[in-house]
Amino acid sequence: MPNTPPSNPPAAGQPPGAAPPPAGRQPRNRRLPAHERRDQILDAALHEFSERGFGAARMDDIAARAGLSKGGLYAHFESKNAVFQALMQRMLMPDLLFGERPPLAGAPAPEDALAARVDGFLDRAYERLEDDRFIRTLHLLVAEGPRLPDAIAGWRESHLRLLRRQQAMMRRGVEDGALRDSALTDAVQLVHAPILLAAILKLLQDEAHARSVLPRLRAAHRRLLLDQLREPGPD
Repeated sequence: MPNTPPSNPPAAGQPPGAAPPPAGRQPRNRRLPAHERRDQILDAALHEFSERGFGAARMDDIAARAGLSKGGLYAHFESKNAVFQALMQRMLMPDLLFGERPPLAGAPAPEDALAARVDGFLDRAYERLEDDRFIRTLHLLVAEGPRLPDAIAGWRESHLRLLRRQQAMMRRGVEDGALRDSALTDAVQLVHAPILLAAILKLLQDEAHARSVLPRLRAAHRRLLLDQLREPGPD
């Protein structure tokens, strides 16, 4: 998570309540592993896009903020659209409640096993809400996405592909008797809806209010998932 001085005023175009992005530019010629350099570029791009808007941001400025030459930046990303799409892929891909494993196919899931999966999912999801980059990237998507259909086309398809995979897995869990047939198994997007609500709260409300509400929202989210996915016991 980037360290951002809270005393600085928000940059133009930055979402309300978010910490301002780092203002300093990186020194050039620092040798970094490829994944660290990529993250550094995306952090720089998030700053430039948030401050200037996608249309006014320049690859030269992204490169300078990341401590690269323009040629060095193009060695990692072929275009500004590619940078924008990679930024979305890094921060806004949906987590999966059941990962790549079906929910104990063939037998009803023991209560503690289902609860463990739900708790792990919620841990990962709500931890992301503490990363300022996640909130600012979401704000950027809402502000710029409708004007950039080509830039987000790949991200959108990847996002939908993951949701379709999870939807199929949940339906399989219902068919195998591992999950209760409910609104959540009909539309997997409802599993993620409270997380989006929490992100919007962080965007629009002050930090103190968000911190007071989020624990209660998470607890209600947990109850919703367990109530709607756990098969009812015998009377």
